[in-house]
Amino acid sequence: MATLNIDDESDDLVLLQNAIVVPPGPNGRGKWQPSGVLTADGEMVANSISWSSTTEPVNSPPKMPSEDDIIDLPGTHIFAGISYGHFGHFITESMTRVWALDELRGKADGMVFTPKMQMRDNQRPFEVYRDLVEGMGIDLPIVSAKQPLRVERLYVPKQGFGLGDLMAGSRKYRDYIRKHAGRSIEAEGAEKVYISRSKLPRDRGGLLGEWKLEEYLAAEGYRIFHPQLETKRDQLAQYKKARQIIAVDCSPLHLLGYVGNSGQSVGILTRRSMTMGEQFVTQLEAFHGIQCHIINALVNDWMPNNTGRPSRSSFGEVSYADMYRQLTAAGMIKGEEPWTDLTAEQRNEDLHRIEAMHDMGFKPLQPEDGFASSFAS
Repeated sequence: MATLNIDDESDDLVLLQNAIVVPPGPNGRGKWQPSGVLTADGEMVANSISWSSTTEPVNSPPKMPSEDDIIDLPGTHIFAGISYGHFGHFITESMTRVWALDELRGKADGMVFTPKMQMRDNQRPFEVYRDLVEGMGIDLPIVSAKQPLRVERLYVPKQGFGLGDLMAGSRKYRDYIRKHAGRSIEAEGAEKVYISRSKLPRDRGGLLGEWKLEEYLAAEGYRIFHPQLETKRDQLAQYKKARQIIAVDCSPLHLLGYVGNSGQSVGILTRRSMTMGEQFVTQLEAFHGIQCHIINALVNDWMPNNTGRPSRSSFGEVSYADMYRQLTAAGMIKGEEPWTDLTAEQRNEDLHRIEAMHDMGFKPLQPEDGFASSFAS
């Protein structure tokens, strides 16, 4: 079975003549779609495979397209992998080959992506995340292929970063990030930040009674930061500035992993029964030596009735009293008055609010008797 070894630098950048970049078809959906780079003879280029872990490829080898469907792209370009529209996947899985820019400065005319799936406008993610793209040191024109392209000269770098067991990144990727990510953005904002999820739209999980946590942390001098209400540039500026950051295991921590520094401390709050916190620790420590503390005060997972396991849509019921003890021990807070847990009434009121927002019932992962859903089971 094929695997990805990002530490093997012997074949991490190949140059092809008249390579064929094949995007997904117009009706393709989901992962494992046929896409990538073929040689002029129709052979799949191994470096063009994208991976969600060292053993899980995202794309599969495409067939050689019809000559009538191919558009010629003159010049020298870099194959940059798959473009994702979702923010979290864009910052972790669409930026994985940028390390090659350092080796190819002055040699490349542009970068070529294949979209995860065909969109009305494949360039849209790069417009939405323009500040982030520029903040990553990307200064070349970008093409996200709508149909197959025959590229005159194409460099194909190996993926250097990703999710799961790829979170530490390759040596070249880490070097690139330390040198370029956020370099053009001045650090600005508060020195203590809580990255909140309380104003996110439906289908995005969080913590029950997050309002209570926000009150506690505001009293400790933390800025309650809502990333989705800020520009990407302002987000990067804030993450560069902060000395102490508290957040649940969420996508903004990847941005911190790009632009952070060794003088920062991060408290990662467990909000679901998954090992996401450990993955963020891997990135933050490997990239910048950031001091990390996993704060696990999880009591139960509350999930939509149509799901069977914790996910990004689930809400964590936590003990704020236990969270206080762990944050204090980590040096993230200093208040002498202990925090108190939600009462059963407060917990149930927030669950009913969440059910109304989602128009769906919620159920606990661990059985408990103190909540009557607003929806029939």
